[in-house]
Order: sequence, then C-alpha cells, then structure tokens
Amino acid sequence: MAAQDHLTLRTVHLRPHEEWSSEGQGLAFVLATTGHAKHLQGKMAQPVGPGDVLVLDRACGGKLAAQEGGEFCFGSFGLNPEHLFPLFDSAELSFLQKITDNFKGARVYPAQSESARECHQLADGITTQHDLGHRSQLLRVAAVILSVEFKQARRQSSGYVRMEEHMLQVFEQLSTSEILNSSVCGLAEKFGCSRRHLNRLFHQHFGISVAALKMEMRLLKAVSLLRNPDAKVIHVAQECGFNHLGLFNACFKRRFGTSPGVWRKPLGPSGGQLDGSMIGSLGCPLRVTGLCPHVGSADAGPPTLLEAPQRQPDRSLAGGHAAEVRGKPFGRDRMKAIASHDLCARH
Repeated sequence: MAAQDHLTLRTVHLRPHEEWSSEGQGLAFVLATTGHAKHLQGKMAQPVGPGDVLVLDRACGGKLAAQEGGEFCFGSFGLNPEHLFPLFDSAELSFLQKITDNFKGARVYPAQSESARECHQLADGITTQHDLGHRSQLLRVAAVILSVEFKQARRQSSGYVRMEEHMLQVFEQLSTSEILNSSVCGLAEKFGCSRRHLNRLFHQHFGISVAALKMEMRLLKAVSLLRNPDAKVIHVAQECGFNHLGLFNACFKRRFGTSPGVWRKPLGPSGGQLDGSMIGSLGCPLRVTGLCPHVGSADAGPPTLLEAPQRQPDRSLAGGHAAEVRGKPFGRDRMKAIASHDLCARH
C-alpha cells in the first residue's frame, strides 16, 4: 500500500475510456460520485455508478474503466485491515480472513443500499485537511462496510437456519417506520439477499411484493390518521410518504373504493361508520395470507394470525397479477403490532 494513500481521501477524474488501477496491498475503497465506469478483473466486469461504493483487494489487481457519456469521478482511499487489529474483538478477528477473502473479487454496494448512503454521507463531511479528523472519518466509512461483512459472517457461522425462520427473525426486528422508510434495496440488504430474491420470498409468504406490502401499510396508516377530524388530507398524505396529493387520492380510492375525503365523513346516526359497499372490490391484500388482524365474522371475532387457514390465490396490489399464497403465518407479530396501533381499516 502506498503510504500517501493510507486513510487519505483523494479525488480522481477519469475521462471516457481512461482507466485507473489501485496497486499495492490492503483494501481500496472507491466512492463513486458522478459518471459511470466498469470494474474489470479477469473476465468479470462490474458496473459502478453514482452513489455506489466499491471495495477491492488491491493485491488481486483489477482496474476501473470510465464509460462514454462524461467523466467518471470518485473518491478513493486505502486501508490495511491488519492495522486495525487493536480495534477488533476476538470474534471479529476470527472472521477477518474470511472477510478479506470476500474482497478478492471486489464487492459493489449499490447506491440504494443503506451502507452506501451512509458511506457517502460520512465522506461528504470530510475536510480537505489531512489530519486526525480526516483519518478518523475515513475509519468510520470503512467501519460501515466492515460491519456489514461481520454481520453476514456471523449469520453464516451460526449454523444453518431455514430461510423462512431467518426472514421471520429479521422481519420481527424491523419497526414499522423502518419498513415504510427503507427502499426495497435497503430492505434486501437487511434480509441478506438480493432485491429479486426478497420479492420472491415476499410473494411466497405474503402473496404480494415488498412494494405492495409497503403501500398497504402506508394506506392503513393513512386511514388511522384520517380518523382525526382536524387532520388535513394533504398533511396525512405527506406523513404517509406521498409527495403528491393526486397520487395519494388515486391509491386510496383504488384500495378502499372511495376518496380520503369521503372516507372520513360520518355516515348514519352512529357517526364515523362507512357502508361496507364503499370499501371497494379489491379488498385487503393481507386477507389472502391470513395476516389481516380483522379477518373473521363479527360474532366469532377475528381469528388469530396463528389460526389463519390456507387461502386461495388472490390478486395482489402489485400489477394485479395472481400471487400464489401458501398460507404461512409469516410476520404475525409485526401485523399484530400494526393492529394494536389501529392502523388496519374496517373491512
């Protein structure tokens, strides 16, 4: 490792078709800011774009080649994990060799992931003066990436866990706010799988996609907030993550069969009640998997999520495609928590 590169952030500009390589020992961290490039190593070519973070083992070679369409700009610094031995505990030291081996093929953390976003936020606050504060901030950037890898290594070393159990464990630990505010890529990182695989698992256990489940939870939250007669519809839309009032109205009407304004109007002598015909023909997508806490007759009361029977395929919110549902009580505690906060609409 070049001494001048150790924990020193340097900005690199590559014109189209120019190449950059990082030689020496240790790890190289690349934080892409603008433009596009490919990391070439043997027969492998990994695309790198704005917001991505690339980490590679310098001893294995490889180079970044800027693509057409403008300059590829990035910040880069070097780090030798062996220099951090005093910072690691015994468990982390036992995983360190395995983690450094993972970087021999280079790893790209996509811009949508929480780890990449955190790395760029930390890098934005780094001063140009190469002092102790500069190096400390770069250590924090490296710690973000290494923490992700340590967590993955611990999970793999803890023994084989069925995917369903792993999904359930992670899902139960997520707060409603984390589910609503995390991107699909961010959630996939939390579950330790790709975005495509996470959607497959959600279709298998929920009967809907990740995005559809998030949309349902946002709309259920909106229903709860609309019960406050003083809450303005536009403020409810913003609090539930809708940037445009028109989009909120359209999604709400498609889900419940009526607009937010009509929904909140008291009907009948009891007030605050809506005719069941106004709910809409689509119905609750969580009913299909037995996850809706309000499924059941009024006399018998809603069955618990553990007792939910196997359902037939229904049409999900995700594009209206039929989803095969296996009737597994996946995520039941999370849905009970949602029910306890009265986020689910009256069906």
